[in-house]
Amino acid sequence: MFLKILLAGDGGQGIQTIADIVSKASFQKNWEISYIPNYGLEQRGGVSLAFVQISDTKINYPKFSKADILVILSEQARGRVENYMQPETKVFDYKDFADILADNKIGEKSLNIFALGWLVKILKGQNILETDIVNLLLEEKLGLKDIWDDNKWAYKVGLQ
Repeated sequence: MFLKILLAGDGGQGIQTIADIVSKASFQKNWEISYIPNYGLEQRGGVSLAFVQISDTKINYPKFSKADILVILSEQARGRVENYMQPETKVFDYKDFADILADNKIGEKSLNIFALGWLVKILKGQNILETDIVNLLLEEKLGLKDIWDDNKWAYKVGLQ
């Protein structure tokens, strides 16, 4: 098993938070993990990328040219990751979920956590991680934030 995940959004959208939680949860299930954040001008509105690989064997190189799963959280990020797509890539594009986000009153600050729920659903289905572990890591990371209740709701909706 060898899975390549690319997360892309604008700096400050929580791309690295998603990658960190998925990496830690997968590691706790005894998978080999590689997580490489791509930093640059994110702090000034640039694109933030996270390359995550999960495998049952040693990972020799941390970056990749084609993703199995791609999460896109902004227009700007879409342009940076087009070349990482292949026909079989599973894509989460925030634009495809606009109605669900609106119907469930999920705001921009919880978009990343909604995407995390979507990603966890896929990875749990492949027996890569457990929702209990993710729930614990998510609460440790964000439980004291003002929008914790909104994030819990966004995550629950994303799981569905």
